[in-house]
Amino acid sequence: MKMDYDSIKDELLAAVDSALKYAKTLDPEAEFEVFVYFNNSMEAEIEQGVVTAKDGAIAGNTVRAAIGNRVGFACASGVTTDRVKMSAKEAHEIASSVKVEDDKFEGFCDPSEPGREGEFDERILELGTDDLIGACVSMTKDAKTVDERAKIFSASASASYGGYAIANTRGVLAATRFGDNNCSINVQAIKGEERRSAFSLDIARNRLFEIEGLGQDAAEKAVDLLGAKKLDYTGKMKTIWRPIPAAMYIQASLGQSALGRPVVEGISPLSDMMGDTIAHEALTIVDDGQKPESLGTKAIDHEGHGQMRNVIVEQGVLKGFLFDNYWARAFGVESTGNCTRGGGPIAGGTPYEYSVGVAVKHLMVSPGEQSQEDIIDSVDGKGLVIDGFPLGIFHTNVATGEFSVVANAVYLVENGELKGSVQPVSVSGDFYQGLKNIAAIGNDIEVLPWAIENPTLAFDDFTVVG
Repeated sequence: MKMDYDSIKDELLAAVDSALKYAKTLDPEAEFEVFVYFNNSMEAEIEQGVVTAKDGAIAGNTVRAAIGNRVGFACASGVTTDRVKMSAKEAHEIASSVKVEDDKFEGFCDPSEPGREGEFDERILELGTDDLIGACVSMTKDAKTVDERAKIFSASASASYGGYAIANTRGVLAATRFGDNNCSINVQAIKGEERRSAFSLDIARNRLFEIEGLGQDAAEKAVDLLGAKKLDYTGKMKTIWRPIPAAMYIQASLGQSALGRPVVEGISPLSDMMGDTIAHEALTIVDDGQKPESLGTKAIDHEGHGQMRNVIVEQGVLKGFLFDNYWARAFGVESTGNCTRGGGPIAGGTPYEYSVGVAVKHLMVSPGEQSQEDIIDSVDGKGLVIDGFPLGIFHTNVATGEFSVVANAVYLVENGELKGSVQPVSVSGDFYQGLKNIAAIGNDIEVLPWAIENPTLAFDDFTVVG
């Protein structure tokens, strides 16, 4: 099926309104919530010269039914009247048959003031598969000019738009739209038996993606990692996390421990620390579901509550948690507009296939005053610069904060000077203690696809093995 960007909200609202009216005929005393979702996407990829492209849409629906504290859930592909009615009937049958009651459930979301949708460059709608393939060709061509040791190339580009709508028996009837375009390239450099890889990307909703320099950047980073030497060290060391690994650190720590469920259940050590100093005084983190140009900005969250700007940490002091309707009521507060379906920004899935949960919308880590180069220059003795994705970062224990990761893209620093790459190292420590032991915050903010924008972060006293 196909929906136009201009009319998508009206079409989805009509679908949920019709389905809700039908659901009420099944049981006038029950509560119902109807969610419909549509996403049209176009993708292209070139991997070792092989071109693939696809263009299509995903559409589906979810219905929750509640009889007292018994809740049923059903989903199906498609947003036609018959498909949504089928989910409504099945959800009601499940709610009628379940024996276990959810004592925390106090009903679906109440109506609230919607937020803004965010900016969208409608030129994205004009992109075709030929444009995306052309972007992949250009990035690959640029990467090949850097160094003969850069040998394996994989480039991709995509453009998408869509929307979702929610209606429930408490009076919610709302819809929102979204869209973005992105491109990326991964380059693998080879020297003898050594293989090192790096990537570069660009993503935006308020402009067309920019490919200039991406291929060259990825190739240069991959080549720079060649010739890695063994660190041959075990002990405490300053580690400088460039924006991508720093983003993963924040998402895996505060991005998990400030969410409703671990807070309400007492799993998060932050549960009873509101107003306490939990981080370095220079650290401020906001989850902004209303920043016009961010990918996570929408008028409503996945249960129909207006999205908001929520301060989590301000100058090191814990100021707030993130909730959907369910966990907010369990905690005795209002929803912060952070309901999600699909697992959040890192482990995302197709929203209509999931029930509700809590996730960040767009984390913003305030920049510091130092450049990344200044932070490196300030290292007294030895330190490490970490880039790329630290493996195992999301296997942390939220309750204790203990983590252990393997960093594959690592550079040695000695007395303020970069000495070259080192072989993969293990870095371990305590997330929460690390937030207090921040040694520096960079001014090099990067906007990343994983619902976060942040600078380089430097930490003292993590344990390094390599």
